[in-house]
Amino acid sequence: MQGHQPDDEYVTSDEVDREEVALAVSFPPSPPWGEKAKLLVVAMAFVVALIGLYLVRNVLAIAALSALIAFLIAPIIRIAHEKLRIPRGIALIIAYLLVFFGTLAFGYLLARSIVNSIVEIDPIGRIDEARMWLLESVDANERLVILGLTVDMSGVIEALRVSANDGGGTGGFILDAEEIIRNLGAGIEGVRTVLGIITAIITTGILTALIAIYLNADSRRMHAGLVDSLPPGYERDGLLMMQAIKRVWRGYLYGQLVNSLITGTLVGLALWFVGLPGAFLMGTIMAVLNMIPTFGPILAAIPGILAALISGSTKWPDLESFWFALIVAGIYLVVVQAQANVIAPKVMGTAVRLRPAIVLLGLLVGFQIGGLLGSLLAVPIIASIRDVAVYVWAKLIDKDPFEDEALAPALPEP
Repeated sequence: MQGHQPDDEYVTSDEVDREEVALAVSFPPSPPWGEKAKLLVVAMAFVVALIGLYLVRNVLAIAALSALIAFLIAPIIRIAHEKLRIPRGIALIIAYLLVFFGTLAFGYLLARSIVNSIVEIDPIGRIDEARMWLLESVDANERLVILGLTVDMSGVIEALRVSANDGGGTGGFILDAEEIIRNLGAGIEGVRTVLGIITAIITTGILTALIAIYLNADSRRMHAGLVDSLPPGYERDGLLMMQAIKRVWRGYLYGQLVNSLITGTLVGLALWFVGLPGAFLMGTIMAVLNMIPTFGPILAAIPGILAALISGSTKWPDLESFWFALIVAGIYLVVVQAQANVIAPKVMGTAVRLRPAIVLLGLLVGFQIGGLLGSLLAVPIIASIRDVAVYVWAKLIDKDPFEDEALAPALPEP
């Protein structure tokens, strides 16, 4: 005779869940954490966050670039949604399509102009000219005198002669089958490497764009969640701090972008006016590198001065290259000083307000950590940390951190 089955074998999982929930709510709430427990949890969370950042360090650049793109495109979405009354989802799609096709069009024009500039510079011809100048400038003892300094050029001259004579006979061009196969294998491996790099760039670009789109799509919810997470009594401080950090990033990034476009345009026009080959390319280099404070304009001036020294002027063919290079260096100096003392203060205002020494140290640290992107974001990150540190110091000495804040009267008291 079969025994009686226990009742709990016929209880469904949903009923068990309901019973457990009913049992759980019958107990009193857990006691609040003490101060030591809170400090321990905060310290552990900080350590875990550092470990997590270290583990995902390879994707931080993609995340930072995605956030930067989302931040720069946000005003386009906001204008389309608020001013033009376009639904937010459609405004987001329109904004990214405009940026995508605008980037393609600008990239095509840029690539075409760069190719034309390189053809205009004629680097192969310039190398031949430099070699002929060197051969003609040395004396019978194969010595070169520069500003009274004698340089022994015998080794360089011998290398030039050997390179010029290589391939003169047919023996230099006869390859056996093994060498042909080896060269073919190296060529195929090179093609694979190039295809791998191109695939990686395209994949990274797609992922970056998708992350930026999701950030823009969820920006309102993230902002609302951040506001709701403010501790009671700190709503005013939190809102004002967010406004201060927004001013830093908007003022710096948009100001630096406009500043770089103006500076690159001025350099390109000035160099074109004096007849420097590849003036558009030099202006583009200035517009890109000028995004990096202090070091960027200096690095951007180097190729322009070298091009002037090698190519000379197309409008002043009788002018010696040395004096033309001095003129080009003077153009860079004038334009860079103008952007630093006139253009930048007008377009950026007082968004950052950092000492030059702090900026230089920040650029070095940012470049060491994140390369070019780290250098670009170093200044606003330091300025944001500065604002947070000022707030913490004010609270430590029992002072209102925003007593001089202009936005304070515009916000309602919590």
